[in-house]
Amino acid sequence: MKESSKNAAPRPEISGSDFESEAEYYAPDNIDRALEIKSEYGKEAVVIAGGTDILVEHFERLHRVDCWLDLNQISYLNRIACDDDLIKAGSMVTHQELLESPIIADQAPLLSQSAREVGSRQIRSRGTLGGNIATASPAGDTLAPLLAHKASFVVMSAEGRREIPADEFFLGPKESALEEDELLVDILIPRAAEGERFYWEKVGKRQAMIISSVTIALAINVEEDGTVTDARPCYGAVAPRPMMLKKLAQYLQDKRLPEIDGEKAGEIAAEAVDPIDDIRGTEEFRRKVSGDLTIRALKTLSSGKGDDR
Repeated sequence: MKESSKNAAPRPEISGSDFESEAEYYAPDNIDRALEIKSEYGKEAVVIAGGTDILVEHFERLHRVDCWLDLNQISYLNRIACDDDLIKAGSMVTHQELLESPIIADQAPLLSQSAREVGSRQIRSRGTLGGNIATASPAGDTLAPLLAHKASFVVMSAEGRREIPADEFFLGPKESALEEDELLVDILIPRAAEGERFYWEKVGKRQAMIISSVTIALAINVEEDGTVTDARPCYGAVAPRPMMLKKLAQYLQDKRLPEIDGEKAGEIAAEAVDPIDDIRGTEEFRRKVSGDLTIRALKTLSSGKGDDR
């Protein structure tokens, strides 16, 4: 494996004294010990990666946590590497590290672009890719890009290892296929193929530091004559989980990109999403924006202005 040349400095350890309770606090320096602790405590072991989600979620309930499992000292989880076929990112890689990685920028551009949209630099420097995945929020910025890049997730327990495709991992709002005794260890992403083109966009209630109302991550494989051989139109914050619109993918398949009816594609997208009304947007708004983003994405990629290989 070719290792990224950038070695991130270890983040400060979170001390057990930060939590005024009788909770057990563990900060193992190897994955085997972490898995032993998770096996012993199960769901009672609250995992700390960057802490940007978990401490907000537990803000007024910190004293009720019986066990904290801090992964920050496990260097194995904080690296980015690639070989001829795959990129491997550890679950503790931060959003800022994703953004600054030449490997990610070159081979997984949707993930790189989405990392730029995560919060402020302070949040990006603490929040982790694994945390974004394990939280499983439908609005998680990196999730639709991971679907579009055909990522899979390596999870481990004391009993062994399994690999879960991204499109099977997310089950509902903040629900995933991760079992109580498992930890997310690695994110595997196929390297970008020749002729692959990418488009990412996020819409929120303001321009920066906002939870998304709608995201689109579109990846398409295009032959020299412009024919689409594979399409993966993926969306976030428009359904109970991030989703690829299969009906839209089927519509785009085998068509020449410059000849695709963008309006028709937009209509399919607007109909296929399954949004709700909440403080970040109404169902009607999200359907309209999903259609508009689809039209804009196809127009951009057809004009050659998108990110391509």
